Amino acid sequence: MASIAPPPRGIALVVDDDPGVRMCTADVLVDMGYEVVEAESAEEALRALDRGVAPALMVTDHLMPGMTGSALAREVRARHPQTPVIVVSGYTDVELDPGLVLLGKPFRLKELRDCVESATARG
Repeated sequence: MASIAPPPRGIALVVDDDPGVRMCTADVLVDMGYEVVEAESAEEALRALDRGVAPALMVTDHLMPGMTGSALAREVRARHPQTPVIVVSGYTDVELDPGLVLLGKPFRLKELRDCVESATARG
């Protein structure tokens, strides 16, 4: 019996300068029903927003060359205030703006799924 695809949940913007992490994160989100737009930097993510991408969710690395994930989150939420944002970091003492969710690296795929469900349920 063929499995039924989950219903579309909107666009997930995945931002990470590590292509392997970005790909694994994107795969999980596709399996969860998101259409994924990938960006390798905060600046590339902002260009996607300028082109009209309206994310239902953003998962971003914190430490990247140029703009940090936290600074990117502020910009995304200024444009799309209701967007849940998950910031991924190997440092657990990262101070985040209220409403942002921290996911520690390294993470298991189940932890990512659980974090996405928790962040989107707050909405």
